[in-house]
Amino acid sequence: MRKTAPQRLAEREARARSELLDSLFDPWIGGAGKAEMLTRLGPVDPMDAKDVARALQTDIAGPFAELTRETQTRIKAALAVLVNSDGEEFRAYWLDLRAPFGTTEAEADAIFPVVAKSLGVRLPEAPPRG
Repeated sequence: MRKTAPQRLAEREARARSELLDSLFDPWIGGAGKAEMLTRLGPVDPMDAKDVARALQTDIAGPFAELTRETQTRIKAALAVLVNSDGEEFRAYWLDLRAPFGTTEAEADAIFPVVAKSLGVRLPEAPPRG
């Protein structure tokens, strides 16, 4: 069955968000199991917001600050879209990223709000229902 124009547009937008997130998480792409990365970050409990925020500050905050203002704005806009979604897109992205921590769906779900808040993206009062 052929995809509709809105379906194709949604897929293109999801790919664009994924590419923006790649630019944000570049230091962590494929980092699962890399001893030097795990040593640098120290132990990170993906269910502990403070641990995740510390890891973000260690590896992600600096490179994010060096991105152009336009790219920063686009990343924040992509995260804002994900904040208002059911969480499936970020969950799939995070698990595919193979980051140095957070290897389950529950962990990815716990990591997302920390990422969003760390980059200044406002979270809704109550999580959206999927």
